[in-house]
Amino acid sequence: MTRNIGIIGDGATDLEIFSKTVECILLNNTSRLLDFKCTKLTQRSLHNSVEHYLRHTTRENEYSLVSRYAQELQKDVADLLLGALTDFEKILGIGLCNHDILLLTTDAERSFSKPEDYFQNWRLSLSKNLEVGIEKFYTTMAMRGYTPSYLPFVISLVSFPSTEVFVAAAKNIKHFGKKPLELKQLLYGMTNLYHLDENELKEKALDFITPDSIDNIFQSIPESRLLIQTLSLI
Repeated sequence: MTRNIGIIGDGATDLEIFSKTVECILLNNTSRLLDFKCTKLTQRSLHNSVEHYLRHTTRENEYSLVSRYAQELQKDVADLLLGALTDFEKILGIGLCNHDILLLTTDAERSFSKPEDYFQNWRLSLSKNLEVGIEKFYTTMAMRGYTPSYLPFVISLVSFPSTEVFVAAAKNIKHFGKKPLELKQLLYGMTNLYHLDENELKEKALDFITPDSIDNIFQSIPESRLLIQTLSLI
């Protein structure tokens, strides 16, 4: 049986980086014998919702899970997943099951000056709201009569400040404290990735993400660890 993995991201580069990362995590484990396929779901993005949430909650210093902005984000997550599920099944031409995975990724566009910053209240509240949104997605599907056997496992991941930290870690480049545009300039020699072609992305980023570099990513990027450990169970 093929395990289908649908990946949601903010843009084409993010989707390529996470697709390669997932592939390498799986190849690092007993899943060498597993038949899997990554599908890039290009029609959905959580970026604007996360940006809206962080802008308002940071300004008001309000991180409650029942605040107006928290509930808006939770609803956006659930709605996005409902749409992504439909997109995923249309692309595959078959229904999904509990062997399949939906990976929801987005960029926070905010940097940490040191690893310990990952456990600040605003970051914790963001991750928790994504979890609640996933629960609301499953609640909706249960109310529609779906059983666990016909639903994918959903994983969420927010990159700080952007997906480029995965590439930086794979290349052993220090990234803490760097802003998104600084990381892009450092890694690609440009800040507008619309000018980055497939070969340049491969040579400057994807070729460095390998099964051997997953350990570097795990050590350097706090937000990567749950994803790596979860996929290691497959």
